[in-house]
Amino acid sequence: MGFRKVIPALLCVAMASLVTPCSAQVKLGLQDAVERALETRASLKAESERVAFAEGLRQQAGALPNPEVQFQNENLRPGQTYTRDVDTLAYVVQPLDVLGKRGRRVAAAAESLVRTQAEYEQARWQTIREVKLAYWDARGAQEARDVLRSMAGTFDRIVQYHNAQFSVGAIAEQDVLRVRLEGERLQVDVNLAALRAARANAALSRAMGESDLVDMALTEPIDARATAEATVADVLAQRPEMKVARAAVAEAQARARLQEALARPDLTVTYGYKRTQLAGTASGINTSIAAVMVRVPLFDRNAGNRAAAAADARRQEQLLAAARAGVLADYRSAAQEYQMRRAEVIGMLLPLRQHASNIASIAQAAYTQVGGDLLRLLDAQRAGLDAELAWVEGMVDYQKSIVNLESAEGIAR
Repeated sequence: MGFRKVIPALLCVAMASLVTPCSAQVKLGLQDAVERALETRASLKAESERVAFAEGLRQQAGALPNPEVQFQNENLRPGQTYTRDVDTLAYVVQPLDVLGKRGRRVAAAAESLVRTQAEYEQARWQTIREVKLAYWDARGAQEARDVLRSMAGTFDRIVQYHNAQFSVGAIAEQDVLRVRLEGERLQVDVNLAALRAARANAALSRAMGESDLVDMALTEPIDARATAEATVADVLAQRPEMKVARAAVAEAQARARLQEALARPDLTVTYGYKRTQLAGTASGINTSIAAVMVRVPLFDRNAGNRAAAAADARRQEQLLAAARAGVLADYRSAAQEYQMRRAEVIGMLLPLRQHASNIASIAQAAYTQVGGDLLRLLDAQRAGLDAELAWVEGMVDYQKSIVNLESAEGIAR
């Protein structure tokens, strides 16, 4: 086979095999990465313990106060007979919660539990978003590395062929040097791409909470996919920040009502038994003891705590309004980015890829049929490689825009 037929054939193989699968110990799809992160990420487990903590506080808020049991002796003096001369008292003191304090405590603790659960869902949503973004960064780095490795492998064979042709005097030294230079440049790009892929894999492992996953084959297709845009009402209902903000308002209002209840007086009842030894009698007299104690709110009417709770309720309402504005701005920005990225993929990246392929084909035909310039052919192939890498980068940006849009909509899956 002649020189001018072998070179285009080898270059055609390079363009046909730009994307090759990477052999690795762990094959990981996008949803697999998310599920592993939700199972293993320590920070998310810590957030789940906060829910258990709040549940314990809610349970404790409903507990009744413990009674006090008191046993007492009076008129103890030296030389007395205990069973005959000493008065004995035994009674139970029970604090009462009949003015709504216990119910308000339970309600406040329940709202605190709801807020904590919403914060856990927010942490879970944030984890999913971080893992997905890290996954697509790693997926794009892996794809770019594989594209460059494929082209570099093909160019290595081209360099060897040119060396063989030069050794027999079939081609000029200038052509050999130019092909060698192109191969060396490609090898440098391959090394840099491998380094970027390793760093991206490490970042993905950190996001998943698994530092031992250092060799992963990411299998999610990089091709374009569409996603549906949600309505504003759905966004406000689904976003974790809104759920947290609404729960915080409800909790602050419940605590304000609790402080109002705590201003009411405390009641305590006492009931017991008293045995009194009367003078000149052989046996004592048994009597009952009953009392009601009321703590009079004369000096401390809980005014400061009530004012602070009311101010916090107003503050949480303002934070809810701020969260609403931030969520809507975030959603509109994410939706705009998604539309721009989608238009870029359809209107620019796909045609660019096709045009570069056509230019490479024309250059190959010219080189084969009419003896075109080798440098022009190599430049055309380089343009095809650059277009392929641009497509990979654009597709990764598009996939990340989908992640941002779904996160802005409050979707956590």
